[in-house]
Amino acid sequence: MAYSHLERANDLEPSDGHRVLREKCPLHREENFDPPFYVVSRHDDVLKILKSPELWGNSDGPGVFYQKGGVLGSADDPDHARQRKVLREVFLPSKMRSIENRLKMIRNDLWKVFEKPGSGDFVDLFAFPFPAFAIAEILGVDPKDREKFHKWADDIVAGLGGGDLELVDKANLELWSYIDELVEERLLLMETGNQLPDDAISTMTIAFSNGQLSRREIQQLGHQLLVAGHETTASLLALMIYRLSAQPELLTELKNDHNLIEPAIEEFLRFDSPVQGLFRTNSSSCPVLDSVIPAGTKLQAMFASANRDPEIWDDPDSIRFDRDPRLSRQHLAFGWGVHYCIGAPLARLEAHLALEKIVESFTTIEILEEPPTTPPFILRGFTKLNIRWT
Repeated sequence: MAYSHLERANDLEPSDGHRVLREKCPLHREENFDPPFYVVSRHDDVLKILKSPELWGNSDGPGVFYQKGGVLGSADDPDHARQRKVLREVFLPSKMRSIENRLKMIRNDLWKVFEKPGSGDFVDLFAFPFPAFAIAEILGVDPKDREKFHKWADDIVAGLGGGDLELVDKANLELWSYIDELVEERLLLMETGNQLPDDAISTMTIAFSNGQLSRREIQQLGHQLLVAGHETTASLLALMIYRLSAQPELLTELKNDHNLIEPAIEEFLRFDSPVQGLFRTNSSSCPVLDSVIPAGTKLQAMFASANRDPEIWDDPDSIRFDRDPRLSRQHLAFGWGVHYCIGAPLARLEAHLALEKIVESFTTIEILEEPPTTPPFILRGFTKLNIRWT
């Protein structure tokens, strides 16, 4: 069909384009890119791709460009499994409980600007810095260096949409150097018999000393945690505000029953998936729906479209906090299978802490202008969100 996925991907409401794909062209070949790639948009087809990592792999990168030599979300087994095994303990529920109070302190400090009625850019004031500081806390960054960490995240994420590549390169080098310094500090503590801090850099340093990770992999993993864990959560927080402003009855519903906060987060994730869809590359020629896809072809598994598939969800284009709990976490916002987002517990915790404050503090939320969308077409979010709150 004569349709451009790329032209519609950054619409304010991309779900309209996704509906066209599901109904008219569930396997879409995007010709407005060189080389062309494919898009699957129905839930069952997306899930089939995600459940076939031996055929549809990540080692060519989860983006539209072919990039070798990545880690975790950009790697396949056995490297992926080895790296994931090291980081899994960083995001255990017990670790999230142990870090919750520290994240509340960060949240409360950033939230002071909202304690009185006012206006401003919610992305700049809260949605962007909170996840950056949270990842810094997880990694083991000194609080005095948080702003530096925030700046690196800002420059690197801007580059995803074609920002200043010199700034991106500079931020990457400075971040990698900083991570290396943290590793050196922990190696010295180990050599002198001192206790290591309880953070992700310590976990990875121990893995390095045991031969499970290389120094380069630690740099790459730290970088991936910052970029992937930061941008997606920042987008989720801004999208929640956007929906609560557009549908004030949702805010009233949450104010009347705080027990709805957790199901609300799952529904916001389903409804406005911050990661619209990641790419896989097939290791051999294979059939997909009514076509045969040549080996080495990029295919985007559209999480966001799958999450609005009426074959799975009743009333999929409505935000409902009363969905069956057995189904509410079956959305694909965090992916599925072996590459399920390892940082999902942290993202959910950050969203919970933010939504608590939103419900507690705001009576009204008004969007002052149409927000500009995040440039990378695999993501959904806003570069700024000017609001007035009371």
